[in-house]
Amino acid sequence: MPIHCPKCGQEYDVIKFQPEYQIRCRCGFVLDVSLLETADDILRYCEGEEERQRALEIQRDAQAICKMILDEHRAQVDIEIAQNQLKVKVENYFPDKIEAYHMIYESRFNRLWEQFRSSANGLDSKFPPGV
Repeated sequence: MPIHCPKCGQEYDVIKFQPEYQIRCRCGFVLDVSLLETADDILRYCEGEEERQRALEIQRDAQAICKMILDEHRAQVDIEIAQNQLKVKVENYFPDKIEAYHMIYESRFNRLWEQFRSSANGLDSKFPPGV
């Protein structure tokens, strides 16, 4: 099972090491393999810091779009622009995960739009076109 240094991304095969072994990366980071007990512990080292930061940035942007949808004073065009910018960001950061973006974020945006911007609320009856 490969793990990656969270600082530089260098890959190491953890199976080759004893459970009490510490891995000292070329960059100086020390990974104590014996502390990897849960899936979350392992995931911290399976992606580089850059990927984690990008994923957090996408989550923050998606939360901002959700808040825009809930704000009845926000114009539909502003929401469309923000959604398109987020989609482009996901395509640039994680091109192989664009389907996950559609399943997770676009479905969330559609649900919120239907729930809070429907004709029953006196607002637009459908989700912004092209999104």
